[in-house]
Amino acid sequence: MYYNGDLSDNSYIPPSEILKLFYGADVSMLLVDRVDLSLRYVRGSVSGDDALSDERDNQFRNQTFYSKIDEFNLLLRLRLFSVKSRRAFNPYGMFGLGYFWFNPQADLNGRTYDLQPLGTEGQFVTGGGYEKPYELSSSSLTFGIGLLMRLNDQFALRLEASPQLTFTDYLDDTSALYPDSTALAATPNGPIAVQFSSRRPSGFPRKGRSRGNADRDDVIVTFGISVVYNPPSKKNRNRNKPGVFNQFFEGRKGWWGLTPN
Repeated sequence: MYYNGDLSDNSYIPPSEILKLFYGADVSMLLVDRVDLSLRYVRGSVSGDDALSDERDNQFRNQTFYSKIDEFNLLLRLRLFSVKSRRAFNPYGMFGLGYFWFNPQADLNGRTYDLQPLGTEGQFVTGGGYEKPYELSSSSLTFGIGLLMRLNDQFALRLEASPQLTFTDYLDDTSALYPDSTALAATPNGPIAVQFSSRRPSGFPRKGRSRGNADRDDVIVTFGISVVYNPPSKKNRNRNKPGVFNQFFEGRKGWWGLTPN
């Protein structure tokens, strides 16, 4: 798992230092042939560091963050071939809606600070037209591709790559402009907020100078491998019964169930 946002270079290949392991699980239900619906849970972390940037101004900006990620997704996967196919490989595309929780943090003098309560872009400044404090959760859109590799009737491996487009630009606590340092210092966490608002080597930037790119929300990208287990199907003795209703109507008199002896 890794993040792409205001602390990222314009590169398709991220630095290895920001690649993080994640884990998760999902439960799937086949809707129609080739299409299944999954509820997925993912837990991981993301980070960013201007020290890893190739852009000189980003290096001087000197921002850094890390955050835990907890996410639930509702996913549709569309396979290229039928689920009845015994092909060894079955590619698929996917689309999903998700909701996740995050909490950007950073370290200073050996101590870890939550960044959202500091209001590093003036969120707690009274007046001045600053943005309100951002929420520590957001919805997301997931797009992706994958490949199912059949092992046997019950087991398969799944390789998957999926960028998740978030609806927040504050995953990294960096979005828009530098605030007025004097007004920021007067907020409840002012002295610490000023130090995290600008970590440039010298001086605090003038109010209104660009601190990030507010026109583009942050992105989370995942690459994963999963073990897929398909429970063996149960043979129905009565072929006329609609299988989805068996547990409700079995043993009742009528066409939908068994007639007692």
